[in-house]
Amino acid sequence: MGVFLRTDGRVRAGWRVAFFALATTASGLFVSGVVYEAISWTPLVGLSRQYAVPLAEYGQALAFLIGTYAALRIVDGARDGLWSRVGFGPSALRARPMLIGLAAGTLAILMPCGVLILAGRLNFERQPAEVISWWTAARGALFLLAPAALAEELAVRGYLLTTLVESLGRPSAVAITSVIFAMMHLLNPDPTILSTGMVALAGLFLATIRLTTGSLWAAWIAHLSWNVVQAIVLHAPVSGLPLPTPDYRLVDRGPVWLTGGPWGPEGGLAAAAGMLVATFLLIRYYPRPRASTEAMI
Repeated sequence: MGVFLRTDGRVRAGWRVAFFALATTASGLFVSGVVYEAISWTPLVGLSRQYAVPLAEYGQALAFLIGTYAALRIVDGARDGLWSRVGFGPSALRARPMLIGLAAGTLAILMPCGVLILAGRLNFERQPAEVISWWTAARGALFLLAPAALAEELAVRGYLLTTLVESLGRPSAVAITSVIFAMMHLLNPDPTILSTGMVALAGLFLATIRLTTGSLWAAWIAHLSWNVVQAIVLHAPVSGLPLPTPDYRLVDRGPVWLTGGPWGPEGGLAAAAGMLVATFLLIRYYPRPRASTEAMI
């Protein structure tokens, strides 16, 4: 029917994605210019500093939530079950997909790291006494990692993946969003070709969770648990980002292509094996969701 509309009267995918990007950008400007200014007049700023809560990360997640809502409501014309269209509705918050996400995200990184520890490729090293305790460091890492993972899932595997699946099909949508996910991490410290490829594989892994369970919540929990294992349990870098390591830290004995090196365990081929096994098991054994908008079938 033209440049903007398809034959069924719906807005073409490219324009929907462009609106989502524009709405998210505008929301980010609103959050930084208005919401943060309002917060600055409240005790929340002092509390955030006291407990090391990164307001910028929460603001970013809020911007993607607003951008997603705007795209669904204005461009797609959704009214009933709006959030269910991107797997973020109440029905996607069931125990089964959440437990699947938790198990997949945890075991896909913990199991290969366990093998590397047994093989002597990774070791733990005691650290001198630090100002902060293990609990304080863990709390700070969680406050940082939770909104960051949510923002990335909303950015890539929420409205964007949903729209691309509808217009291009699952294989192309997963490939495109995985490449975008990898490019987003090029701003992290010292990315390499291997680390970038590993992040793209992580995009495939997380997209599989999103599509098989029909739940963006499950993908977020998997993403968060993956990062928590590295940062809080193992005391290793996360995507090249060093975090506090009170009491002990994970020491990489190499080779880097296997163990990840400075990027953290997720940057090595051992982690690739964990993700590929988890992805295969999800595709092979997780029941295919019933036909619904939320499952994107």
